[in-house]
Amino acid sequence: MLVSEEYPWRKLLREYATYCAVGCINVVVFFVLYDWLYGMGLSERFPAASAWAIAYFVSSWQGHFLHRWLTFESPTGYTRSLTVMMVIYTILWAISTVSIAYFSDTLGYNHLYSFAANTAAFGFLTFLALRIFAFPLSDGRITRKERLEQYKERRRA
Repeated sequence: MLVSEEYPWRKLLREYATYCAVGCINVVVFFVLYDWLYGMGLSERFPAASAWAIAYFVSSWQGHFLHRWLTFESPTGYTRSLTVMMVIYTILWAISTVSIAYFSDTLGYNHLYSFAANTAAFGFLTFLALRIFAFPLSDGRITRKERLEQYKERRRA
């Protein structure tokens, strides 16, 4: 269950706000990479979709790192959370790439508007999928401070 006594709506909304703030960093990197790749003209027929697909994939790795450290207070192991997150991102990557190909490359809408619409539309879905599957509440909680202390202990050892 997503909302419970131990994880109330207030906590979910606060975590979503953190996700959005951290996501802004990700979106900036994603956009810069997307715009650069779009300008390169990787594909004559699908310039927006090809730039989107590559930029999405590359920024997914950064997204995992940032959301694991800053957004979700989950002790889920790195490899497990990365694997599940990449499955989620791959599914959404495929759907969003088809979407941007259709709107920008087929219908001719401005690629920047399509980028913005796709980012907004898939952002909340990504948050829910990550919260439920990649960083599940059933794994417990770990604060950022505790995670940093564990990291420091591993580095000292």
